[in-house]
Amino acid sequence: MRLTSILFRNARQPQNEKKVPFKEILPLKLKSSVSGKNQRITEKGCLLEMSLLLTCLEENEFEDKKCIPQLKALNQCYQVYTSSMERMHSLKDQIVPVPNSKNLTHNQITYLLRRYPTV
Repeated sequence: MRLTSILFRNARQPQNEKKVPFKEILPLKLKSSVSGKNQRITEKGCLLEMSLLLTCLEENEFEDKKCIPQLKALNQCYQVYTSSMERMHSLKDQIVPVPNSKNLTHNQITYLLRRYPTV
C-alpha cells in the first residue's frame, strides 16, 4: 500500500463509500404508468418476396407470365402478413394482459402497475 501511494503521489485517492451519504432526490418507487413511446413494430413485411418479383420482372422485360411463382409467393406472404398484423393489433388493444405472456404492451404494464401499486 505504501509503495502505491509513493508511486501515485499526485493521483487522486478513491473515496470511502462509508463517508458518502446517500441523498434521495426523487422517491425510490415506480411510477404508476409507462409511456409507449418506444414500442414500434419492426417487421418489414414481404420485402424479400417483393425484391424477387421485381428482379424477375426486370430480367424478363416486365412480362407477367414468366414471373407467376414469385407473384404467388408475394400474394401468399401478404395474406400471412395482414392476418398476423390484425392479430397483433387485436392483442395490442387488449388492456387486461393474458396470463403467462412474456411480451406486454405499455397499456398492459400500466394496467398491472395501477392494479398492484408499489409501497
